[in-house]
Amino acid sequence: MTDQLVLPTAPSLGAAAGTGQLLPDGGLLLGVDLGGTKLRAALADEAGTILAEIVEPAIGGTVEAIVAQVVAVREQLAARAGRPSWAVRVAGIALPVALRPGSGLAWSTGNIRGLEGVAADAVFAQALGIPVVVENDANCAALGEGRAGAAAGESDYAVVAIGTGIGGGIVSGGRLLRGARGGAGEVAFLPVSGDPWTARSRASGAYETVVAGPAVVARLDDALGTGEASRLIPGSRLEAIAEAAAAGDALASRLLDEEARLVALGIAAIRAVVDPALVVLSGGVGAVVGLLAPVRAHVATLCAEPPRIVTGLLGERAPLVGALHLAAAVAEERLLAVDEATDDR
Repeated sequence: MTDQLVLPTAPSLGAAAGTGQLLPDGGLLLGVDLGGTKLRAALADEAGTILAEIVEPAIGGTVEAIVAQVVAVREQLAARAGRPSWAVRVAGIALPVALRPGSGLAWSTGNIRGLEGVAADAVFAQALGIPVVVENDANCAALGEGRAGAAAGESDYAVVAIGTGIGGGIVSGGRLLRGARGGAGEVAFLPVSGDPWTARSRASGAYETVVAGPAVVARLDDALGTGEASRLIPGSRLEAIAEAAAAGDALASRLLDEEARLVALGIAAIRAVVDPALVVLSGGVGAVVGLLAPVRAHVATLCAEPPRIVTGLLGERAPLVGALHLAAAVAEERLLAVDEATDDR
């Protein structure tokens, strides 16, 4: 597989400072997006061409198991690209964890056991034997959409990814916002809907409990359980609900509008705090066709000057693209450091 998805908007990531190549001797970049259920990884050359890509179930569980899977994936990708694994020079990894700025210590690790208080980049760097940069997956999605997606050319934007959970990444003034603890953009914990005082809300976020995919399904199942007529069946997801709404199903239309109102509440909260020019909706729920128009309509009633709202262009690949960009940035920094050391001799 080859495409030019990764680095088309970063011309500085070719030959740096006019001296040599970003990745000497045909070196490669490794990008990994490690989600709760799925791992997506790719190899790219310095021109931004993806040479090989893999999607497989995420092993999850312990740090040791996750690291072993990433090492194995590097070998598989190198074999598919017809290149030796030692040609991989730098890696960028998107993880569903919160990382403290500066130290890189993980403090909110979800279902990854053994990573709490650990410098995740050092763990992967030791196993892979190369420089590694690790970032929160929602932040990587924001970087991906900003570099090669719906937010390309924007300096103030937010990406809101809604699926089985909800996450967010915010870029302000061209810089990724991380916050004091690395928790900026954790929109799941917005106390804008639901009961923020329950144990469940404290664990996964009050907003997530009402807006994420499982909540949509639960509302549908509850309505069907009361005998409301609908073409939908229990367990249907928002994509099916949107299709039924477009076909005139009354229950589906109500559920779609309710989800749009909830999404609009979150966007209005983000707008009030960081004032982005653009909000990008992504994820299995956020990117559903039919959701965008009612979300825009509801946000317009909440904000005097609402941000532009669009659907992401990269889909599930957004965190991977962001991870590859981070790897490229590390490669460029290392090359510039070498050039400066050479000039000082």
